[in-house]
Amino acid sequence: MYDSSSDLVAGERREDLLRALSYITAEPTDDGGYAIDGNLPKDVAPPFIRALMRIEAELLLHDAEFVTIDDGEPRTPEERRTDAFMALALRATDRT
Repeated sequence: MYDSSSDLVAGERREDLLRALSYITAEPTDDGGYAIDGNLPKDVAPPFIRALMRIEAELLLHDAEFVTIDDGEPRTPEERRTDAFMALALRATDRT
């Protein structure tokens, strides 16, 4: 599934994703979280969005295995998107 030695991350060039990440900032919020913001150039936005969606799809498939009548989904769509963003950032910067 995930290969940190590849030049590709979630099907996209690592170089494009690292460039996209360089335009993203995180600001602390009053509730202890972070607000993520970025104005991506047109040439790196599509690869970043595609990679984010692919990772989110991985997480959605994983979550599907844990849906129950009593508990519903294990995380909200917003939580899943946040987790996908963090996974993308970690995968793109992991060169081990």
